[in-house]
Amino acid sequence: MLKRLAGTGLNIMVLVISVAVFLVAFFMLNALGAAQRPPTVSVLSAAHELRVGDVIGADDLLVKTVFEDDNATLYLSEEETEGVIGGIVAQQIYTGQPVFRSSILAPAAEGTRLSAVLAEYPGYSLFPLPLDAMNMIAPDLTAFLPGDLVGITLVIANRPQQLSTPTAMPVLLLPEDSPVQPEPTPSAVEAELAEAENRSAPPLAKDLFLEGVRIVSVQGIEPVSDTEGDTSSFSTFDQPQMLILLLPNEAREELSLALAQGDRLVVSLMARGEDAPTAGFTYWDFEDLFKIERQEALQGGR
Repeated sequence: MLKRLAGTGLNIMVLVISVAVFLVAFFMLNALGAAQRPPTVSVLSAAHELRVGDVIGADDLLVKTVFEDDNATLYLSEEETEGVIGGIVAQQIYTGQPVFRSSILAPAAEGTRLSAVLAEYPGYSLFPLPLDAMNMIAPDLTAFLPGDLVGITLVIANRPQQLSTPTAMPVLLLPEDSPVQPEPTPSAVEAELAEAENRSAPPLAKDLFLEGVRIVSVQGIEPVSDTEGDTSSFSTFDQPQMLILLLPNEAREELSLALAQGDRLVVSLMARGEDAPTAGFTYWDFEDLFKIERQEALQGGR
């Protein structure tokens, strides 16, 4: 073989050097590509679609390798698998999707207190929201599942009478030669804000938690009887219907006062929360809306 190559006039040494250069360049390029590639981490992903309220089992999770970037810490790592088993899905997770930490509510272990959930949420409380209260409007208890996001709207029909002590206003005497200072004329923006403040009186409605609150537990669902066709027995189940909410500590007083003084509290199921605050809605806003839409309807009819 070598004699044939030599007979063709090909320099063996040139061939060997060319092959060596190719191999060195190939390995150098591979090493350079590996050095420039970001490091990877092993995270948990969904083996199949997980719906809100599902309880995580070992067969629901797979390990997936992703590039380690600034968002890698948002995912649950492979080392946290044991703590995720038994958790409740708070947000829908699609097949193959890495599992965000915020997508799982860690329940209390079997036989332990419900407050064990708070170990994962410092600064939060488990607040009981009674759905059978007289001023509460909510879907049927069976419509709720742990992990659902709900909003609470407070409706106030009348403002409580304010206790005030009348005080004598001091009389200011101006010198005779002192000119009377005219009242400053407010700007258009100031006048609009003042008008809005004057009209922010009950009846009114206001969303308390724009970002929504998560349900950790649903209590008060009557268990299904195993006896079929027996009409002689009656149910003695009398547990209050209640949602256990994962509520920030600073919001406990706000919701407690709303339960005591609100004419209505409306509980709504939410797809996602909002970030921007709302202005609320008053009866006077309804009057304005009614007048505008009535005028538009009449003009359109003509």
